[in-house]
Amino acid sequence: CGPIENVSSPVSISIPDVTSEIFHHILHYIYGGEVPNDDMKDNAKEIINATDKYGVFNLKLTAEACLVKSTIIDVGNIMELLLYSDSKNCALLKEAVM
Repeated sequence: CGPIENVSSPVSISIPDVTSEIFHHILHYIYGGEVPNDDMKDNAKEIINATDKYGVFNLKLTAEACLVKSTIIDVGNIMELLLYSDSKNCALLKEAVM
């Protein structure tokens, strides 16, 4: 692999399963920024999915903590949350559900 020569326009790269907004939050976090609380609250599961996929574990833990704080756990969602926490290896969420 080498540099791309004679390219006059930006190159677009498709990243499956991650929206541009979520990927922007991940890059912003990696380069020293923080995800705004409202965005974290609104997109906690999507952020957990993406950070689990790309190994950004500190942001994953932050999103998991936000999900636990902002989710009302009841009979209607307990199984879904337990299965989700198990599939994404979210110990904090799993503990809150149990």
